[in-house]
Amino acid sequence: MNNVIKMNFLMYPEFKFELDKLVIQEDPFPIYGRIFDDFTVFHFIGLTPTSKDVIQIGYLSTEATNSKFSLNYPFINLILDSESLKISKVELHKSKEDVEVILEVDIEPIDLNRLFVRIDQEETPLKILSLKKVAILGLGSGGSLLALYLAKSGIRDFIFIDDDRLEVHNIIRHISDLTQLGRYKTKAVKDYIHNRIPSVKIQTLEQKFIIHTKADADHFLELFSDIDLLIAVSGEHDVNFSVNDFVHTNNLKFPIIYAGTFEGVKGGLMFKVDPREDDLCYHCVYADSIAYPLTDGATGGSIPTTNELEKKIVYDRSMQEQLAQPGLGLDIDNLTILLAKYSLATLLEGHEHGLYQFPFNFYLWYNRTIFKPSTDVIKFEGLELCYYEDLEKNKECPFHGAQVKATLDEDKDDTSPRRHI
Repeated sequence: MNNVIKMNFLMYPEFKFELDKLVIQEDPFPIYGRIFDDFTVFHFIGLTPTSKDVIQIGYLSTEATNSKFSLNYPFINLILDSESLKISKVELHKSKEDVEVILEVDIEPIDLNRLFVRIDQEETPLKILSLKKVAILGLGSGGSLLALYLAKSGIRDFIFIDDDRLEVHNIIRHISDLTQLGRYKTKAVKDYIHNRIPSVKIQTLEQKFIIHTKADADHFLELFSDIDLLIAVSGEHDVNFSVNDFVHTNNLKFPIIYAGTFEGVKGGLMFKVDPREDDLCYHCVYADSIAYPLTDGATGGSIPTTNELEKKIVYDRSMQEQLAQPGLGLDIDNLTILLAKYSLATLLEGHEHGLYQFPFNFYLWYNRTIFKPSTDVIKFEGLELCYYEDLEKNKECPFHGAQVKATLDEDKDDTSPRRHI
């Protein structure tokens, strides 16, 4: 014999004024419903008994509005298969005591195992990505979209770190909407992703990454003890320097990708540091915020930055400056797509995959064409990814300086002839 579970609807705002017509049922494990599009679409959702997380378990779409799907028939029984406990049919009743079945319909069960069916391929092996853990510092316009892209690519374990809350001016470029105003960006993005992929594990931390005390250091050491990649997208130099110092001081062995946009969102950068490979670090490049001359591998020419061809690449700005500098969300999105690809390629290093390999550590992307000063000669074609070809460690870097100086001293002592190939 089939089991029967009663459920009641959670109406969307347009139906709230009629909720007083309903007699709310008290069930130990309630299953609820949402109604869309003039009673033509129904979603059936429930709460897991252990965590109380909301899960969607089925849906029903009808071709046209049926008068029997209305507040006149608010009492519903879900007919479960006694063996699988999956919902097979829905019965509608006029009242709690009414045993007459007004309408019986089939519903479409939701199999969450099918969420990733269309992306499980050799190019991005899901079995490998699903075992990776990623920490994201900064859940703003770029960080929020990055988190979503990585979750949709198969990453199942995240740490979100940001102390900022959503304000009105954030919404136009953020994945969150106006219903999330005032919430921490970390929690809003977590909920947004869980609405798509309920099984993703997400830990949030509502604070800025700054190490003031030993307790702070110990906390982040524990937090990062099992991550495979740290992505810093806050666009703040002080945070990035803190990350760099923390990772190198504690001899941590996971890659870090720093990313951010230039002023006015004219373009942006991606910079990977992998301590396992003894890469140059953030301090090597951004001591005094001065970058090395940029080169395009195709032309060998110098590539200007967006800031009046200065060598400074500055992408951290105050809130006031950000509000004063317009930039389209799609420009941030373009850079974020590249960053997501860069992140996936980094996580898949050592494995067979079909993504672009990203052979360099430092990449730049502009959303517009850049001309030589006071001319109409194109210096750099927009919408192309370029890279640093020969970045070197900085002798003034507190982590690599001694190594650089030792190499320079060796070169001075070695007077043997060089063979150039």
